[in-house]
Amino acid sequence: MSLKNKAVLISIRPGWCCQIAAGKKTVEIRRNVPSLDFPFRCYIYCTQATPLLAWQERWSPDKKAFRKEVWPVHGCGRERAENLFELLNGKVIGTFACDKIDRLTHVGTMGSNEPAKLYIETPDLQYEYPDELLRAACLSEADVEGYLKGGDGFGWHISDLKIYDQPKSLSGFSGHDFRGMNGTDVCGNESCEHYQPSGSCMLPPTCAINGCCLSKPPQSWCYVAEAEEDDAL
Repeated sequence: MSLKNKAVLISIRPGWCCQIAAGKKTVEIRRNVPSLDFPFRCYIYCTQATPLLAWQERWSPDKKAFRKEVWPVHGCGRERAENLFELLNGKVIGTFACDKIDRLTHVGTMGSNEPAKLYIETPDLQYEYPDELLRAACLSEADVEGYLKGGDGFGWHISDLKIYDQPKSLSGFSGHDFRGMNGTDVCGNESCEHYQPSGSCMLPPTCAINGCCLSKPPQSWCYVAEAEEDDAL
């Protein structure tokens, strides 16, 4: 699969989505990284886990006015919440540029009985304490160790954050450069390796992988075609 014009769709739990939208969480820790040049575009998929999230009018003491914020829905179940709000769970809620990734690795002292400690490995093979990175990720070292389970990891830096005024459906994203024909869900991307012409002007082309629009979110992240941006705050 060609990585030209590719971006990443990353699954993030609602609690962390709320922190990212508020600008409090600026690093996302993952076990692996995409093979893309910096900066690359990431789309934020808010998972179906709790809490439920929605745009809500909140009082801002600094602005001395109400402003729209991504906020947890309290006091009602999912069914009632869906009638009251447009929930963000299960939707692509925004995008950011990843302009830097820090590698997290374990370093120990030879002959010591102490467990290896977590450090940032710099490009010139120096080792730095990860305290600032972990604060930006809103995680403790124990949290990260529990997630990495003794393995190495990576800190994806979040910049140029945009939260959509209207969340996007997962089906609007494609892993193989989907190009709808005349506004339909039939792909007409003749340059795609999966494109199969019908041989008749009366029949639409088909796809060797039975469609390239996403039908389910990735467990961690996946490659998608970079989309044109609109309606972002």
